[in-house]
Amino acid sequence: MRKSVLLLGISIAFLNLFDGIATNYGLSRKLIEEINPLMDQMISVSPFLFLGVKAALSLLILFVSYSVYAKSEAPFQKLYLVSLGIVFFIYCGICSIHLYWLTLI
Repeated sequence: MRKSVLLLGISIAFLNLFDGIATNYGLSRKLIEEINPLMDQMISVSPFLFLGVKAALSLLILFVSYSVYAKSEAPFQKLYLVSLGIVFFIYCGICSIHLYWLTLI
């Protein structure tokens, strides 16, 4: 199960980075709008701040994913693994939307 948590954490981190890069690309060319108000505020301040926060969040996802799992009891580990799986599929959906609009340009 540790490999699954690590693999999901790495996958979510990469999907999060792709989300940030694709969002920045789409926003800079006025192809999309950011629907997350917090991220919208950050990108309006600076695209570098936005990408930096997305990169930091990706590293945090990796660290927290493994740390929480490693220090938890078995019942919570299973719940946490399922939660990571749900987050993974949500990010897959978000990245699929990005890939869709990227193919339209």
